Amino acid sequence: MSYHKKAAFNVMISLAGIAIAFLHIYCTDSCSFLKGSVFGFALDYLGIAYMCVLIVSYLARQNLIFLLLLSAGVGAEAYLLGFQVNHNVYCYYCLAFGALLLILFLLNFERSRKTVIAGSLVLGFLLFSIFFEGSVTPAYAEELPLPTFGTGRTQVRLYTDYFCAPCRALEPQLEPAIKSLVRKGVITVMFVDTPVHPHTTLYAKYFLYAVNAQKDAADGTGKKALPRGKGSKVAANFDEALRIRSVLFDAAKENVTDKEKLEGFVRKRGVEIRPFDAKPVFDLLSNYLKEDQINSTPTCVIYQNGKKERFIGPAMLKALEALR
Repeated sequence: MSYHKKAAFNVMISLAGIAIAFLHIYCTDSCSFLKGSVFGFALDYLGIAYMCVLIVSYLARQNLIFLLLLSAGVGAEAYLLGFQVNHNVYCYYCLAFGALLLILFLLNFERSRKTVIAGSLVLGFLLFSIFFEGSVTPAYAEELPLPTFGTGRTQVRLYTDYFCAPCRALEPQLEPAIKSLVRKGVITVMFVDTPVHPHTTLYAKYFLYAVNAQKDAADGTGKKALPRGKGSKVAANFDEALRIRSVLFDAAKENVTDKEKLEGFVRKRGVEIRPFDAKPVFDLLSNYLKEDQINSTPTCVIYQNGKKERFIGPAMLKALEALR
């Protein structure tokens, strides 16, 4: 293969690696719980710098330096792959970056320098085993923005669908009773958006994004300042959650089914959103759907004193009133 043709392949593959690193940095829906750094520098940025150095060294025809860096990188990737296998947590961006690095290595491998290459491989592996700092915290172990409000011992789960007409009609009637019970510390309520309609999953995701934004505000990391005191924070968050649900019900009533249009609709109504990897929350909510054997909406499940009761439709209001 001619130098110019090989150079073109090397540069294109390296640029693809840089693109993957940037995608990982700005991606909000995956790999959020697999993190790593070397000397305090995140792997994403190190990967970008590394690929840039590879391009410069190759174009400058510093073949030995290029080959040493490339071999050391493959050794480091071997360690990172072992790290993921050992913890059974995989980052597809990281795997794709490693695959590109392996292609570069095979494309530029020189049999005459196999001893130097082997030494550099081992060195890269050893350096990462010493200086790499990785953390694998499964998403369930982190504080998730669950749609749960209140501090009461009685657990209440409300199963609704934004496109369900009875749900839309009943929820405003339920709000006064739920508000009172939450503020008095009687119940802990969870909203479970039930995907009866094909577009409900999209709405459920944006409700979680909005809850996530409110969580940041309550933690002092967002733009909104909430009143002081644990109880007032719960109340403020809960009031905002009810408002968000009302906005989403309005969007469903207008049959907004496009992602961009829905986002524009909620933002226009003053609803802040903060995207995150919602899959762990959806998995948890799916388990509740199975556990409570939900087959219609609206449905309310109440756990009290070790006893579980399920109420459907207008009976929900009477059940909540009885908790007062």
